[in-house]
Amino acid sequence: MIIHVRNFGKIAKADINLSDLVVFVGENNSGKTYLMQLIYGVFSYFYQITSSKLDTILLKTFSQRKDSDGQIVIKANDTEFYRSFQDALNASIDENKTYIIERIFHTNTVSVDSISVEFTPLSCDYSVTYYETVEKTKAVFRRYAVNRDDNRLYSIGFGETMTEEFVDILKSQELLSVILSELTGMFFNENNRRRNGTPYIYFPASRSGLMLLYANYLSNDEKNQNNVIPDYAIEQDDSDNTDNEYGLTEPVYNFLMFLLKHKYSEMVAEQNKDLIAFIDNNIINGHMEKVGSTMLYIPENSNQLLPIKLSSSLVSEIAPLYQTLSGIQHFSYILYDEIETCQHPTKQLQLARLLIRMVNSGYKLIVSTHSDTMATAINNLITLSFKNHKIELLKKLEYNEDDILKSNNVKAYQFIIGKDGKTTVVEAKSDFSLGIGFDFDLFNATNQKIFNDAVALAEVE
Repeated sequence: MIIHVRNFGKIAKADINLSDLVVFVGENNSGKTYLMQLIYGVFSYFYQITSSKLDTILLKTFSQRKDSDGQIVIKANDTEFYRSFQDALNASIDENKTYIIERIFHTNTVSVDSISVEFTPLSCDYSVTYYETVEKTKAVFRRYAVNRDDNRLYSIGFGETMTEEFVDILKSQELLSVILSELTGMFFNENNRRRNGTPYIYFPASRSGLMLLYANYLSNDEKNQNNVIPDYAIEQDDSDNTDNEYGLTEPVYNFLMFLLKHKYSEMVAEQNKDLIAFIDNNIINGHMEKVGSTMLYIPENSNQLLPIKLSSSLVSEIAPLYQTLSGIQHFSYILYDEIETCQHPTKQLQLARLLIRMVNSGYKLIVSTHSDTMATAINNLITLSFKNHKIELLKKLEYNEDDILKSNNVKAYQFIIGKDGKTTVVEAKSDFSLGIGFDFDLFNATNQKIFNDAVALAEVE
């Protein structure tokens, strides 16, 4: 899926292909965080549609694709469907863009000219199989299942004494949910999606401080004391400005809620044991555990349990990711802002290796960085993955096969500030088939300046 954005804050133009791995690079105050949070808001809006809102245009789109048995069938090559589906969604986004922005940023001072999406085709045909039986009590028992032509079952719905019209609406809603999930590439665990909450999470750049202070920060919230935690809190003042009562954006506020409500899951931790072991052995040199509501750090070769506040900033930075990989809520899409924060260059290399492993495990990631070390480390591993003689290179460079990216669906974008102060987001050039990685020319001028300064200071002729 591609998100098109025009005149959003200081961003003049951005066209972001939401691939399996997306890398944002750019200067401070170039709009990386702004755009990442907007993408989060678009995800949130889509999730509302899949959960509850169904436009009448989309109902009509589905109803026109019933087969001779009255079942809804969507073909992978149905270009007319994609066009009508995409147009309806974009019309809905455009109509609600002010609501989307205000919900994300909790203010009406941020504006956007346009937000739209562009989908790639579905990979399979979809259909809804429908069954109807009459029980001995003469109650009508209706059942339907959304499935693909590769025999993968997505979801099942049923109802007793429902009208046929209501069943048709439910079938359309369920099929809309499944198809939108595939088109956006956000939701992998369909059957658990609604039960476990939103499948995407935003890691703010300030996560280390929030990790240390969130419990105290929220302790005076009367709503939380009453065990009523809103999705977001709005306060209206006399000037008609819409502001979050904490002064936080929705993605950051929801990150705090994730920390507050996080529950450890032994089953999820077991599923992600290889990723967690990599963090333990290669990044934090120890282990983390959650005891009650507190995350504790156990250094390598030690039995001492240290609260996060007494651990290094490296540990507190990684703690939210650790919780994500071991918590009861399933996140398949992670928006990771300033990923290199508090990471020494040696650890940035290991973090790049972790990203590759996470993508190979099914996670999708958008990461931003200011660090040429971080960007180059990611770039090198991606380039390595496309080399014909990569197995030989793995041994030479002291990597292993887990460092090979299995997906070729990766993108990188540079945030370039123009003379007018506006940012244009430009896709970084690459040709991995020729062994040429991303060209992050934003770093080149600075690196060349540092090199030239070093040569001049060495007074070498």
